[in-house]
Amino acid sequence: MISGKGMRPGDIVTASNGKTIEIVDLATLTGACVVALGPSIAVGSKGVFTPNDDLAKELFQASEASGEKFWRMPLEESYWESMKSGVADMVNTGGRQGGAINAALFLKQFVDEKVKVDAR
Repeated sequence: MISGKGMRPGDIVTASNGKTIEIVDLATLTGACVVALGPSIAVGSKGVFTPNDDLAKELFQASEASGEKFWRMPLEESYWESMKSGVADMVNTGGRQGGAINAALFLKQFVDEKVKVDAR
């Protein structure tokens, strides 16, 4: 720890929306997509997680126009069970299997469902 304010596994932080998170591990969604898609697809590609079909359609149209590959990834809600905590609202990782889905489900906790996104 660099200072007394440093985070350790098991610490609990409160996000700006009031949800509490048990700190277990830090990882990137990009790295988890590489694990999920493999190197030939993941390199130069992006995993897309959205429950909004219209947004996904816009993103894929932009993908085709730009030549950048996008892959729609599932938001499997049953995976949320692995992210529950006994001491906080959630942990910030659900394990290696389904890691990209777990990361997307974690991020989903901080996006208001009323927010509409326009890909343009």
